[in-house]
Amino acid sequence: MDRDTFINLPLKLALGVIWDVASQRLRDMPAPEVPRPPRYDGRLGRRGGYVWMSELTLESLTWWHQKKAESAAARTEWSDKDGKTAATLAKWIEWRAISPNEVWSGTRGEDRATAAPPSREPKLNAWDNSKTNGTRQQGAAKDEDYGEDYE
Repeated sequence: MDRDTFINLPLKLALGVIWDVASQRLRDMPAPEVPRPPRYDGRLGRRGGYVWMSELTLESLTWWHQKKAESAAARTEWSDKDGKTAATLAKWIEWRAISPNEVWSGTRGEDRATAAPPSREPKLNAWDNSKTNGTRQQGAAKDEDYGEDYE
């Protein structure tokens, strides 16, 4: 059998041929540990909001990991935060490397969620810094409280 014939075999047949040829050596090897998907999703801040790490492609995760690792090494005011983000991204990269198209399911905040499929341009979500679901907290300042010169 030549190379072209082998690479055109269906996957199950090709794996069977590999097993038959290398079975003794494979039997002596321990099975590799398969990375599990991260339990918790992470937010990655972008201009105008954030994206979920679970919805990024492997290439995007790798690019952001490099940027955050460089920032962490630069010892700026954001180094600690960027170091933690880089560590989280590394976990996503490990899983995405073997599951590039798998849809993630897990925990976002306190809720169970299923992510959108990985994309180069995932949905940009707006930051929601209020704990009141868009309603103003009682006693919060209004624009009128600042006078007419406020704009």
